[in-house]
Amino acid sequence: MKAQLECFTCNIRQAQEAAEIAGASFDLLWKVSQRVCALYAQADPCWTPAYMTTLAHQIAKEATGVEDIYYRFKRHYNRMALELYGRLKEFVASGENRLERAVLVAIAGNIIDLGVYREVDVEGILTQVTSAQWGRYDFPAFAADLSRARTIVYVGDNAGEIVFDRILVEEIQNLGEKEIFFVVKGGPISNDALLEDAREAGLEGLVHLLTTGQAETGIDLSRAPLELQEVWKRADLIISKGQGNFETLSGRGENIYFLLKAKCVPVAREFGVPQGALILKRNLG
Repeated sequence: MKAQLECFTCNIRQAQEAAEIAGASFDLLWKVSQRVCALYAQADPCWTPAYMTTLAHQIAKEATGVEDIYYRFKRHYNRMALELYGRLKEFVASGENRLERAVLVAIAGNIIDLGVYREVDVEGILTQVTSAQWGRYDFPAFAADLSRARTIVYVGDNAGEIVFDRILVEEIQNLGEKEIFFVVKGGPISNDALLEDAREAGLEGLVHLLTTGQAETGIDLSRAPLELQEVWKRADLIISKGQGNFETLSGRGENIYFLLKAKCVPVAREFGVPQGALILKRNLG
């Protein structure tokens, strides 16, 4: 996906908010804004939105000297999501199609994104689970591909959200013998999940944990660790969570299913859905 005009203002805001969270003074916030604007003045139309986001957060981190700005937020939302874990498992078990309900839970968890929302009502996720509005819903194809798949790559997104992903992972494991690789970021970027988050969410031991090798929004497979590149090539099915991963993986030829909420106008426009709609969509490539 190519960056859109809205990405400029969105990512300037993200840089300002990240720097503010890190304790920046007004003068430093001004300098962060100047640096982002100066860099974006040279923006290439071929950039992805994810790349613009990465540049903005890198400037905030460099200016404030704080490497993992959202660290305490990630701990908080992991704990909050874990408190909901039992209730979400009950929700999955209460329906006729457990897999379908687990998919709904996983996508609903995508609202935990501090890059978009300054505050998140985690309890409100339960309401969203029961009143979701779908923009794209390729569940029959997804279920069929899952039943045949033996090697699955699951690309995670945010801290907190990965507790919801764990619920879907556990339902996938109930479908039979599966080799599941769960991918998190290789370094801090916004509130994206790292290995520490995956372990805190209870994923260690359930799946093989891998990293992108990058402290960047989305994933650049050409620079990913060799182990991830090899697993990616032999995967029968790839699950991609969130907007950043969609922005960097859309258009590829692998059997990728995108699971996300269309939080912004450009992504909603890309899918042809209303802003805020939930999406389970086979890759557009």
